[in-house]
Amino acid sequence: MRGQGILCAALAAVLVFSGYQGGDATAASGKPMQTSGTPAVKMPAEQAQAETEKAPAETEPTGEEPVAETPDGMAEELAEEELAEYYGDSVFIGDSIMLGFRNYSAKAETYVHGIQFLAAGSYSAFNALKPVEGKNVHPMYKGEKYQLWDAVPLTDSKRAFILLGMNDISLLGLEGARDAYIELIKKVLETSPDIEIHIVSVTYTLKDEGKKKLNNDNIAKYNVLLQEMAWENGWGYIDLCTPISDGEGNLAAECCSDGFVHLSNSAYAIWEKELIRYANERNLRRVTGTVETAEEMKQKMPADQ
Repeated sequence: MRGQGILCAALAAVLVFSGYQGGDATAASGKPMQTSGTPAVKMPAEQAQAETEKAPAETEPTGEEPVAETPDGMAEELAEEELAEYYGDSVFIGDSIMLGFRNYSAKAETYVHGIQFLAAGSYSAFNALKPVEGKNVHPMYKGEKYQLWDAVPLTDSKRAFILLGMNDISLLGLEGARDAYIELIKKVLETSPDIEIHIVSVTYTLKDEGKKKLNNDNIAKYNVLLQEMAWENGWGYIDLCTPISDGEGNLAAECCSDGFVHLSNSAYAIWEKELIRYANERNLRRVTGTVETAEEMKQKMPADQ
């Protein structure tokens, strides 16, 4: 009987262990340096990519610092200092909406305080492609105007978050604005070939405050073009429009500072939380070695888009 008990215990141990699964380009500190109205994105089926298996660190070293993991292999959320490092290695590029975020970040005491910015009022892809002369609009770095592709290398950034298009839609139309955007980013990649590109969605106007082509229906359609553009080129895409909308495809009243289109500190506080979510998501995919499929991108879009 004692021998049978030992045998049963050994078999139980085998079963248990066999089932175990292991303006001025500056940092904000001043140092130079869903329910929207967007239609669902329809990606071609052949573009969908299956998630890849996580590669063992010892066989495919990445050169990156190890990341803390939970017992089930999922990466823990980034700590404040890790967020500061991630976004401190980033440059945020854009128009007056991004300029507002620069002003918000300058007063913040969180990770966003160290972000670098290349932003200017009335900036656009169309303006960015113009020469640096006269009154042409360009961001400034250490008090001097630069074309974007010349300014980005000066920031020594690993990634660029770009918000452009609001000032292009009326002038170039949806497809034209998208095409100018692509042309601009290609020029940036010529001078900064290793930089990560992350596209930021264009934000809405208050309800019924749109002007001609610059209206919320067109902004929603343009954001779909941007999402498709990001997918096709292997760039990141972050939706900072939907979280500050009113649920009906307009900018929420409490997120507007001027009765039209510019954002309040309440809106930028929401952005700050969304950027944390985005960084954690990107980190998780890095740790697990997975890529985002076209189907996953579609699932992020609200059902009525």
